[in-house]
This record gives sequence, C-alpha cells and structure tokens, in this order.
Amino acid sequence: MKNWIIKLRIFLCLILAGIVGWLLYMAVLPSGKIIYINDFSKYNYFISKLSPKERIVETQSVETHCNASLRRIIGDPVYFSLRAPRKFNKAKLILKYRQCRDALQCVSTLQCVSTLPVIEAGVLVDKTIWRYDLQPIENKIINDLAMVWSVIDENGIMLLQREKKYNSIDEFLNDLPNRNEIALYNYDLKQEFLLENYAQIGIVGTQNFVSLRGPYQFYTYIKDENLDFVFLFQDLNKNKDSDPIDLHLYYDNQMIDSRHLDDDGIAQDNNEITVEREIELKLANLPEGIYKIELRVNDDIVTKSITTKQQKMAFINKLWLADSGNSDINLYTDSKLINAQTVNPSSLQTVKITSSALSAAAALSAINIEQTYKQFSVIVSSSITKLTLEKDDVILSGNGVFSFNENSLINPDFKKVDSYLDIDNDGINYILAEYNLPEEDDGWKIAFAELDLTQAYRENGPRLIGGAGKYSFLISIPGLRADDKIDDWVELGEIRVELEGVSLYDKIFKNFK
Repeated sequence: MKNWIIKLRIFLCLILAGIVGWLLYMAVLPSGKIIYINDFSKYNYFISKLSPKERIVETQSVETHCNASLRRIIGDPVYFSLRAPRKFNKAKLILKYRQCRDALQCVSTLQCVSTLPVIEAGVLVDKTIWRYDLQPIENKIINDLAMVWSVIDENGIMLLQREKKYNSIDEFLNDLPNRNEIALYNYDLKQEFLLENYAQIGIVGTQNFVSLRGPYQFYTYIKDENLDFVFLFQDLNKNKDSDPIDLHLYYDNQMIDSRHLDDDGIAQDNNEITVEREIELKLANLPEGIYKIELRVNDDIVTKSITTKQQKMAFINKLWLADSGNSDINLYTDSKLINAQTVNPSSLQTVKITSSALSAAAALSAINIEQTYKQFSVIVSSSITKLTLEKDDVILSGNGVFSFNENSLINPDFKKVDSYLDIDNDGINYILAEYNLPEEDDGWKIAFAELDLTQAYRENGPRLIGGAGKYSFLISIPGLRADDKIDDWVELGEIRVELEGVSLYDKIFKNFK
C-alpha cells in the first residue's frame, strides 16, 4: 500500500512539474517564436473576439471545407487583441478572407467592388492619440491596374507605368518624373519639396485660428526665416488620467526638437479648467523646406491659440474644433473625402461646402450632422474646398489637409492610391508601392501584413507565471459602413499571427557579452 501511495505522489508531482514547466516555457519561449491561430470554431484565449459587436455578424458556412462559424465584418474599423506572454520584435498578421463579390450571397457585386478597394491592418503604437501602424492587406486599385499597366516587381516593391518608360525601379528613382504624375501606396518616396515664389509674412498672426481639442499634426514651411510658434493650452480636467503635453518638431521625417509640459497637477475629473499655459517653439538657422509639428496629448487638452510668423499652417487629416462658442467658422481643405461628427447635441448643424476661389471646379454640397456620435461624409471633386460651419465642437477629418486660411494650405504628400484617387483626371502615370498581391485559395484570399512591434503599445498582463500582456490590432476597410443599407462585407475565415522576438540564447549571449 505504501508503494502505491509513493507512486501516486511521484505521478502527481510529475504532472505538477510538467504544468509548471509548460507555463515557464510559455512565459519564456526560448526560441523567441510562436504562432497563434483563430479559425472562429471555438473560444480562443489568445486572440480575442472582434469588436465592436455592431460591426460583426456571425455566419454559418455551407461549404464542407470551411469552418462552421465565420465572422463577417460589415463596418469599419474592427479591433482585436492578442495575449502574448512576453515582448516580441515583429508580427506577421495573416488573414484568410473573402468579400461579398466572392460569395453567392452578394446582392450588389458592382457596389462591393467599388466601395471596398482597400483593406489594411495594423497594431496600436500610441495609446495617447490612438495611432495604429497600418500596413496593406489588399489594394484592388493596384490589383486591377497591374493587369493593364506595365509592372516591375522587385522584392515586394512594385512600379506600375501607364506607358513603359523605365526598365527598373532604380532607373525610376534616379530620374523621377513630375511629382504630380506619381501616386504612392505604402512607400516613402524621398523627394525635395520646395515652393517657388514663397514670401514671408514677417508679422505675428493667428490665421483666423479657432480653439482645437486633443492631438493634431500640421505642416509649415521655412525659408530664410526663423521658426516661430507660440501655443496656449488649457486642461479641461474631464478625466482622471494624467494630461502631459508633448510638442514634437520633424524635418525630413526625423524629430529635431521637442517641448514638454507636465500635467497641471489636478488628478480629479472635476471639470475645473486650469489657467492657460504656454509653450514656445522657436528655432533659427533652419534649412528651407517642409516641417511637421505634432501635438501629442489626450482629449482633455485644448489649444486656445497658435500665434506664428509662418505663412503656411495646414493640419493633417483631422482636427477637432473645441467647444469655445465660435460661430460662422471657415476652413479650407484639399481633401476629396470630408467627414464630420460631433458629440455635442447643441452642435448639430449643416456644414456648407463650396468650391474655393482658387479651385476651378464649382461643385456645391453639404454635410448634415443630424445625430451625435455618428460620422457623416461627403466626397467632393474640387481641388480646394471651403467649409462653413455654423458653430464649433465638431470633429473634421479626411484624406488631405485643413487650414483656417486658404493661402496657408500646403501639402507635400504625394497622392495616395486609395478609393478617392482619380487615376485619369488626376493625371497619374506612375504608381510606386510596397505591396504583395494576395494569394487565391479555393475562393478565399490569403494576405499578410508585417508589423514592427518594437514600438507597439503592449498592455501589461497579470504578474503570474504564464500571465500575458496584450497587443491591440485593427482591421481597416475604408468605405465599409454598417448603417448604409448596402450589402457589402468582408468575411474572415482565419486570423493567424506569427510572432518573433529575441531568443533565450541570444538574450543570454548579449547579456554575457
């Protein structure tokens, strides 16, 4: 009997040692590599459910080779998180998917093809301003052009030419055509951007500035003058989070200077607006060219004013007009897509859209903001458009830049290959892209995005053996809306994440060395 008890204890100890060993192995992952897969057939601890739920429909597959349960994305964007036991350097996110044009249930094939030309995926890199590093999954515009234009593909870099002129990508880069003929996708093309006949203002002004809430970025231009900006901030104290203020200055995509203000010291969400605080950003002897200024704050911070001697100041993609009692506000934009929304019931309104004085087009339109928390959109054809708002506390966004003065508009970016690019009317003859065409597999498409995790935000997990932190991922399908009554969707059959980091051997060797 005693021998039996001893054997049982040894057996139980071996099981316990095996469990502890497995947990230790999963926490350390000596190889530095691991793969997680979610095919939606059952609960997955590591890869979370897609959210928000109102943009997801669970479907049942009628095909024997498919999973019994699938996830249909009907609204943009959607999110999921990945539990990871340690930090990793990179991730390969692989999606198995199909769109409504690929399935028998599709009601309107033409609508699906035209409204869902781009799919991207990315990882959260900055929780303060909720910025994701997005990478391509599929771009149908490039897919379709690749069948009729001349294509050069070198190690994942594609050059598409309307009429073949260049025999290699290096030949193209060494003899670039006019920048107005070039469109880019997921490619950073270095080309000097200089303005002809640029004239300094020479005096300090606010450029009809309206108070802004939360983070933003804008372009400015310097030539034979000092960089001269003064920012005035207030803290609304509407949340309990710390509200530091960070201001970064970039030249040629490199940060060259920064300013910082600590939190105002009020840790309560008491809605007590603090006194105004100031940051000066002034530099001399800067080379001529484009500069980008980025404000990294949360939504508690309001920029009351920006005074500057610079002539150009154009906000990139998005700005939130703060609730400051302003009315009859005019803005100018080169964005073809214009979005508007508000969280304030008293800011419901109709935004008038007209062609600017500098634009040749004369199209008229409007955005009727008739509900809070809902984004309303319009697509315009004018090269420069004027927006007139009855009141503030409105979030404006698009695929271009915004300014409070038409003469302040400046956009050094190349045209992007997205659903708002008009290849013929915009005179595009060349497309340069870092992009891999999706693979086809029995009615499904398989595509991947390679993501850098070294700068990604990772939420800390429980401090236990096997406890895991979380990486946050996003799947973006611009133009896909759950409330537009259009039968378009993207159906996921599988999410696969291949993680790679430093191995235990490399870490030990590095520390030893």
